[in-house]
Amino acid sequence: MPHERIKAYCREFKLPAIAEGYQTLADEAAQSSRSYSDFLLALLQSEARQRAARSKAMMLRTAAFPVVKTLEGFDAKATSVDQSLLNELATLAFIERKENLLLLGPSGVGKTHLAIAMGYLATQKRLRTRFITVADLLLQLESARHTNQLDAYFKRVINANKLLILDEFGYIKLNEEQANLFFQIVNKRYETGSIVITSNLPFTQWKEVLNHDEALTAAILDRLIHHSHILNIQGESYRLKQKRKAGIL
Repeated sequence: MPHERIKAYCREFKLPAIAEGYQTLADEAAQSSRSYSDFLLALLQSEARQRAARSKAMMLRTAAFPVVKTLEGFDAKATSVDQSLLNELATLAFIERKENLLLLGPSGVGKTHLAIAMGYLATQKRLRTRFITVADLLLQLESARHTNQLDAYFKRVINANKLLILDEFGYIKLNEEQANLFFQIVNKRYETGSIVITSNLPFTQWKEVLNHDEALTAAILDRLIHHSHILNIQGESYRLKQKRKAGIL
């Protein structure tokens, strides 16, 4: 039967959208007297749309966001963030230019929200993205080192993604080995891929986190800041604001 043969060819050539929708499109083409070229174009467009949707879903899944956040959900008016700058960052041109985005400010002002929102936009443009907290990153790095898989981890996680998001730098003080591993990450991404970092600390206090190593801290900041956008976010903590509205505070 032609129907079964078409299905078989679609499976062989990995064309699930065509297999699913060709009959409907064929009926529509017959009713509207479309040309064979128009019918073929409609088939290919259907396949392309489904492939793009699958790719976006896969990118979103592998990004490992704890939750999905969007720019539309970020209240820029409640912070010191310039909306025009957000609009510029939303184009993701900084990723193509391999520039960094450094989000600094106290707890609760939306640093992680913005980082995830940028990452979400990247996944929807089918750019490989990875979100990870600095605490989890260090655990994974040390585990990889103990199992002699450090090079493989760098290739799979650090180097393979167009956008690497490191959340909550500054909450954990790093020992000498951890600080050196963090430098390796920044060094390998320098001018080769974008990093987004959120931190509750100004740059002047990063030395306290990086094992009080002035030379290492200077080397890390030099590479991060060289091609970067720096947002010092000020405002009331969103979580405290919600508690106040609820009458808890």
